[in-house]
Amino acid sequence: MKNVKIFLSVALCTAAAAGAFATTASKDAVKSSAATLEPGYIKQGPQCVFKNNCSVEPTLVLCTETQTGGAQIFGMDSNNDCTVELFRQPN
Repeated sequence: MKNVKIFLSVALCTAAAAGAFATTASKDAVKSSAATLEPGYIKQGPQCVFKNNCSVEPTLVLCTETQTGGAQIFGMDSNNDCTVELFRQPN
């Protein structure tokens, strides 16, 4: 019986430590993904007009005006033209 109590104590401590590390890693991932955001623009006439922040990390979904669609949003290239494909921010 004593061995079972020791085993359960060690298992509980190990699970708690693993949970703490997983939470910290998750928070770090959120911080790093926030650092990759770029302003997104839509071309209106000769100008690029800001619409939304988007991610430069390629995902399966292109960045659009809203989460449900709309016009595609682009980032600025070196010539200050909005032509760089941007992607929807990961949730």
